[in-house]
Amino acid sequence: MLLEQLVEKAGQTPEYDWKAYYRWLFGELAGREVDGYASWLCPQCCTVNIVQLPARYGTCRGCNLSHLAGDPIEG
Repeated sequence: MLLEQLVEKAGQTPEYDWKAYYRWLFGELAGREVDGYASWLCPQCCTVNIVQLPARYGTCRGCNLSHLAGDPIEG
């Protein structure tokens, strides 16, 4: 029964448009409209970080580890 409910829930459209929310949030933080972004997980301290595209690298906000923008989580 629970499995059937989970499968049904997965087939429905999401309640929130997270991409639109993050596009708005990053636009507010940057002070301008943001065209694209990528997020990445720091392998050293497990902090989720954001890189505004077309940046080639990013720096972790937790431990200052440099990251080459080529392996994003979601963009």
